[in-house]
Amino acid sequence: MAAPRTTRARNAAPRRLVAALLCALAPTAPLGPTAWPLAQALGAAGIGCIAAAASLMPQVAHARSKPKRGEGPGRLTIASLTRGATVILDDQEVGTVPLAEPLELSPGVSHVVRLQKRGFGTFVETVKLSAGEEREIEADLVPSGGVLKVACNVRRANILLNGKPIGVTPFDGDVEAGKHQLQVAAAGKRTDTRTIEVVAGEEISLDVQLVDQPGPVVKSDDSLLGRWWFWTAIGTAVVSGVTLGVLSQREIKVDPPASNHSLTLP
Repeated sequence: MAAPRTTRARNAAPRRLVAALLCALAPTAPLGPTAWPLAQALGAAGIGCIAAAASLMPQVAHARSKPKRGEGPGRLTIASLTRGATVILDDQEVGTVPLAEPLELSPGVSHVVRLQKRGFGTFVETVKLSAGEEREIEADLVPSGGVLKVACNVRRANILLNGKPIGVTPFDGDVEAGKHQLQVAAAGKRTDTRTIEVVAGEEISLDVQLVDQPGPVVKSDDSLLGRWWFWTAIGTAVVSGVTLGVLSQREIKVDPPASNHSLTLP
């Protein structure tokens, strides 16, 4: 409620001045037919002057509040088409492109302005402004590579780019522009292999789902060679043949039995 009262008070000030002028110009004594038109003309001219002065009062006040050249800090405007780039002033982040208003810099001091964004080259410039100086610099960043983000259902799965390991999942890194072969591998899982194309200044986000590696398949043999009893019979025959061969090579000696009889001749 305070703001409306202030506005009415400001608007009432010119009207009070006009009323005061009318009172001052109002004749205290009757005027003749010749003097009255002259008094009216003077009053109208005075009212017009007061109204014009009242309309210029806010502009004069605004001009007084604006620092004059040679006074106050310097003001730096950054013009850039790289939206979202981070603006760093003397190693301190001050916002992102586009900035809402110019940067105020201490006069007579060198300041380092840096703009950076992933996938783009970095812009660096040293600026030194005098008191009250206003300057604008153009800082459009040049794309240098892309951003690759890989999420996976297996944590710390290995990521290979063109056969070279570059990290583990979850992965978030900068990659050169162009076509690449990407592999995501983990123990006991089937390797995911795909071709990606990285565009400079853009981001690629992948969600890789690795599946289990299937075990070895054992195929049953229904032929004669796959029967257990066949190989058992073969084994028995082999053992028997070896035994007979060993026995045939032995020398068997049989001693005659001792005689208990005697022969008597006449």
